[in-house]
Amino acid sequence: MIHVEFITPSSLNWNTLGSQIYNIEVSIFGEESLSEEMMRDDINDPEVTLVLLKKDESIVGFTYALPESGGVARIVDTVIIKERQSKGLISMLMTCLETELRKKGYEYVTRDAMVDNGYADKITRNYSSRIIETRDFIGEWGKQRYFKIRI
Repeated sequence: MIHVEFITPSSLNWNTLGSQIYNIEVSIFGEESLSEEMMRDDINDPEVTLVLLKKDESIVGFTYALPESGGVARIVDTVIIKERQSKGLISMLMTCLETELRKKGYEYVTRDAMVDNGYADKITRNYSSRIIETRDFIGEWGKQRYFKIRI
């Protein structure tokens, strides 16, 4: 059974979850993955909000956010293994992430999304009534769209 699981910062540890999360990152993004060092630093940050997508006890996806400033959290990464993509599971991840961020007092999230693969358009469709700012830019991973979204 597929379910989401919020991981409390006190139970987070790169040594227990990191290799699984990083392997999923690399399996999807390959050479364009976030660096292992960056992900380790993020996951070990006491302010991280991490949500796992699991099938039984296996991690099949994740998303995480870090504080940005004044009531804003930045969604750093959202990844689901290929076999579980396009099944509506990202909504489960994002709903849980937003719930946990609201509990922590956040009012907005920001994130960047790739334009060329259609992900930015999906975010626009799914969050249209809550998007308060967007702008396109060329970043490290090509054409991107920045979003600020009310949670």
